[in-house]
Amino acid sequence: MYKHMIIPTDGTEAGTRAVEQGLDLARAIGAKLTILTVLQPFHTFTFVADALTETAEVHQQHLEEHVQADNRLEEKVRASGVDCTHIRAEHDHLNEAVRRTAEAQGCDLVVMPAHERYGLLGRTLDSETVKLLSHSRLPVLVLH
Repeated sequence: MYKHMIIPTDGTEAGTRAVEQGLDLARAIGAKLTILTVLQPFHTFTFVADALTETAEVHQQHLEEHVQADNRLEEKVRASGVDCTHIRAEHDHLNEAVRRTAEAQGCDLVVMPAHERYGLLGRTLDSETVKLLSHSRLPVLVLH
């Protein structure tokens, strides 16, 4: 069975739910847990239109909100008694940050929150989840 799980979170509701469910799973199977908070760096200049969604002030406000969400998660983890490490990282691509951290920490399972998007073709997983599923050497449990 799995001995060391990694759960990426970004402070969203889906990320928080994944940590809570992953914590329950880790406790049930006696696994160690690594929580990876991944935030996107602020880009002053970019050719990617999607990256131009916030000002430096709004980005700083989002960082502060993530720290508060992280602190609440850490309280839950400490109260659970599960052996847990919390790592914070800035990276443009969630899937790469997860894969690198999982390898460095010796994880054997990724518990991934599903960030679903709605478009013309209906509901789909976001591209970072799909990339992780496609490129990870580890098993990935996607939580909806």
